[in-house]
Amino acid sequence: MKDHDLTPNSATYSILLDGFGKNNCLDEAIDLFQSLEKSGHKLNSLNCNCLLDGLCKAGKLDLASELFERYPEMGLVPTVYTYTIMINGFCKDGQLEKADSLFLEMENKGSAPDVVTFNTLMRGFCNNNDAPKVVELLQKMAKRNFSPDSYTASIVVDLLSKDKSYSKFLQLIPRFSNKG
Repeated sequence: MKDHDLTPNSATYSILLDGFGKNNCLDEAIDLFQSLEKSGHKLNSLNCNCLLDGLCKAGKLDLASELFERYPEMGLVPTVYTYTIMINGFCKDGQLEKADSLFLEMENKGSAPDVVTFNTLMRGFCNNNDAPKVVELLQKMAKRNFSPDSYTASIVVDLLSKDKSYSKFLQLIPRFSNKG
């Protein structure tokens, strides 16, 4: 780009960070991120979320947690998407207490979870055979008038295949939409 007098912008950097993460080139992603910081580039949520997602997917949750903790000092407020990335990382790593704790922190800080966040956490607990926690989250979803989607349905079916005693909680899910 520089050979053609083109200046990369924040979107360009996000694409690069995302691509590095998806292709498991985390050293390159971290190097780019650090060089952007050193050069004084104002990093935004998308830049940081791209790196955060790559770190979580690679199982580098310590580095992801460090980056997440730095959001305030970078002048960033974690978005619902940011929290969901971290919750998903913890769930996939079997750190369900941390995932649940982050979910509660998210709510306490006024960042309302969305259906994707609920589904992410429910899938983690379902994979861990923690049916009571899945039911608790389904009840929370229902209280907030969230419409379950097809992914929610797959979690419930998975839950019922593991423990049929929870079939009474199907009433929490009024009707699955045809959206997904």
